Amino acid sequence: MPAEHPVEFLRALLEASPVGIIALDLDGNVKLWSGAAEQILGWSEAEVLGRPAPFPLPAESEGESEVSFPGKNGPPVHATLRTAAWRDSEGRMQGVFCMVTDISQHRELERELEVSRQHEEIVRAQFQTESRFRRLLEAAPDAIIEVDSAGKIRLVNRVTEKLFGYERQELLGQPVEILIPDEVRERHVQHRSQYLSHPAARPMGTGLALEGRRKDGSRFPVEISLSPVESDDGLYVTAAIRDVTERKHADELLRAVQEKYNRELAAANQELALRNKEVERANRLKSEFLASMSHELRTPLHTIIGFSELLSEELKGPLNVSQKRFVEHIHRDSLHLLALINDILDLSKIEAGRLDLQREVFEVRAAIEDALTTIGSQCEAKSIRLESNLQVSVPVHADPLRFKQILLNLLSNAVKFTPEGNSIRVDARISDGFVQIAVCDTGIGVPKEFHETIFDKFRQVGATTKGVREGTGLGLAITKELVTKQGGQIWMESEPGKGSRFTFTVPVARARSGEAR
Repeated sequence: MPAEHPVEFLRALLEASPVGIIALDLDGNVKLWSGAAEQILGWSEAEVLGRPAPFPLPAESEGESEVSFPGKNGPPVHATLRTAAWRDSEGRMQGVFCMVTDISQHRELERELEVSRQHEEIVRAQFQTESRFRRLLEAAPDAIIEVDSAGKIRLVNRVTEKLFGYERQELLGQPVEILIPDEVRERHVQHRSQYLSHPAARPMGTGLALEGRRKDGSRFPVEISLSPVESDDGLYVTAAIRDVTERKHADELLRAVQEKYNRELAAANQELALRNKEVERANRLKSEFLASMSHELRTPLHTIIGFSELLSEELKGPLNVSQKRFVEHIHRDSLHLLALINDILDLSKIEAGRLDLQREVFEVRAAIEDALTTIGSQCEAKSIRLESNLQVSVPVHADPLRFKQILLNLLSNAVKFTPEGNSIRVDARISDGFVQIAVCDTGIGVPKEFHETIFDKFRQVGATTKGVREGTGLGLAITKELVTKQGGQIWMESEPGKGSRFTFTVPVARARSGEAR
């Protein structure tokens, strides 16, 4: 460095530097403003020398930062600002040096690069979307074509080529009618025009049998769904075309099977109707026969019962011990046989629909007490206590003879299945417009699995306390029918070894139903 010209040398070096150099004194006035500072910031040295800087600058700080300076005649200037202390040879503070580096072009380049990167990402996303769309299109199980407003094919997938037998390039740009049988092409042009005036996603040709035409001229049944698509260059229509040959074949097979089944079913129903008539006729004849035979059998039975009673009275002379025992057997077994015949007669009337009920209003308490008196002798014979809890004093609307028959059937069963020395109880109370009557025994009980079937005809469950099955198994079946026909219900509750409880209901007479409640 030439020692004789240090100031000129430093001035030349300062002007040659691309970094703008500014010196500020302790009062913030500009003491130095390099040429680069003028080029970067726009103010000349003459405009700022000896004056405060035209924009804020640090007066006593050191460090580096990125700032934006206001441009004198243009946009803001982006720059890096580095500050350093200005001291004299003895270390006293004289001010600060500010070094300004213009980075506006660098920032603009970065911005352009960011815009370019974003654009690239958009293009890549569009490409990926189009690629996914194409993969979805090619993976679709149906033929898919896109048609413009002029009816030209603009897009097809791989299934379209396979289904119609054309190469993709053979279809693109062709009218869509190339895929339609010749005789319906003209009508299709009209339908297409109508669709474009009211576009909507819907099936094509609802209710019609549609066909497609292959390149070789062969036809096949199809289903077509249409969807309009708006784009910048106009309206397009996407058509999804499905070959339904196999389904139509399956439908035809199913229809044939159904027709055959319907024919066979009609024939079977006709045969069943004939058999039902025969069964009804047989049932009617059986019921008539049973009714007739029952009447025929009851006549001599009444004679046997009457004469056995006369013999037991010994009006025509005394009987020895054996003769008395024989007469008692005849009388008892005749009564038992008469009861069986009465059951069969009642059942035949029920099955024939000829069981007539004579409903009337009567006092239910008196009817229950009468039945208890009737069954009393049977209870005494087995030393069974007969108890009652009758919380009713209202009339009911029912057939009094059939009511007594219901109650006596249940009481006779209770006596039959209750061991000697035990008890039977009859409860009666009002419940929701009905008189509810329960016959409770302390007998052998009935397993739960028989609670429903015990009311079936000819059903007998368990054994009597004597170990002998008695009766025909019709008693409970007839009892249930008699209860039901009078508007009531019957059910049982029982456990083996804990006895049984049979409950039935009869309607309270309407005229006094308010009192019953």
